[in-house]
Amino acid sequence: MTTTIKIGRLVRCAIVKDLPGRDVYLVLVAGTDLLAYLPKRFAGREYGQGEETVAAVFVMGKGKIFLSQRSPQYFRRITEEVLSPIIRDGRVRVRRAASVINGPFAKVSVEGLGEVDPLMASLPYLDRVKEYTTDTITIVRYSADMKEYIVNSLVPAPADKVVEVLYSQGLREAVVKVDPRYCGFFVGKGGANVATAAKLLNVRIMIKGAGQEAGGREGICADGRN
Repeated sequence: MTTTIKIGRLVRCAIVKDLPGRDVYLVLVAGTDLLAYLPKRFAGREYGQGEETVAAVFVMGKGKIFLSQRSPQYFRRITEEVLSPIIRDGRVRVRRAASVINGPFAKVSVEGLGEVDPLMASLPYLDRVKEYTTDTITIVRYSADMKEYIVNSLVPAPADKVVEVLYSQGLREAVVKVDPRYCGFFVGKGGANVATAAKLLNVRIMIKGAGQEAGGREGICADGRN
């Protein structure tokens, strides 16, 4: 594991102490004499003094280093770590990661190179994610076709329940019309699924119930902003 101190990099560290009244752990970055902070709200779990863990460099400035185990950088790096065998073999490439505050999961976009299905290629390795986080990492199939990519980003919602995707490249906005009976699956608890998808693609995504009722009425289920 690299000890280069750079935003987005994974570093191994040891808990020095729990700073009372500050809701933050003081940690020592392995391979250096540098001290850093791991805020408890960005920690994957509770830690005791002397425990070792891995985190991503999140913020650097004014002589302070802050780490995170809940940031998009962290989820991207640990996915790259667990998928390293098939990344080295040139089978897949990690494109992007996204998470939302207090969301119990992250989405990571993975591109299959050649004829490789990135999801099927990744599945045998994903169990190792548990070594790094208790959060769920959902693999999203990357696609150069933006409409297809938008549908893919909304997993685990059922893709076959998407009726139509309207996408404006200029506005970076999309309206996804779905079977109204499945709106909740696309939106997710508290809107977390569509919000995370929007961040992953850097696109505003509106989930709309397709007009399948008498009179063709449609209603917006949720609006995920990037």
